[in-house]
Amino acid sequence: MAEKKTAELTVDEIITKTIYATRLDCAQTPSDSFKATEKRLYAYPVIKEKIEHDKEMLERYKAGDKPAKSKSVVRFLKNGVRLSADEILDVLIQDITAKIAANEYEIEIIDRAMEVIADDPYANVITSMYFEGKSAEEISEEEDCDRSTIFRQKSRLVQRIATFLYGVSAL
Repeated sequence: MAEKKTAELTVDEIITKTIYATRLDCAQTPSDSFKATEKRLYAYPVIKEKIEHDKEMLERYKAGDKPAKSKSVVRFLKNGVRLSADEILDVLIQDITAKIAANEYEIEIIDRAMEVIADDPYANVITSMYFEGKSAEEISEEEDCDRSTIFRQKSRLVQRIATFLYGVSAL
């Protein structure tokens, strides 16, 4: 009987420690999710350019345009067999295809997150600042409002986007 009580206490202790660790983790998440959201928003236009560049490279490779040879790089399989030029080309095509898919998924997620704020009167603050690279001063002139309003609305909207991207842990 004493063993069962000890085991129950151990389970209770584990649950308590888990709850405590989760609370600590959630306490740190808002600033992290906000910053992570900003990084993703700033990266959006660059990722779109990267997708276009990778699609061009993919088309060139599929058309048979082989990458330039480098004497300093030799590709081997794990068993030491050297890859042929055609095999390297196939691997490059697969690699670029996977990168395009991952980048397109990121764009899709950001687009969905932007739908959350689409009806907001200050939604263009996000697109202007993060996607077009405009300064708060430029946006405040366009919106005919104070610069502090732009920063306040930006923070509010980024938090809404972060909540969409990261769920409850962003709160």
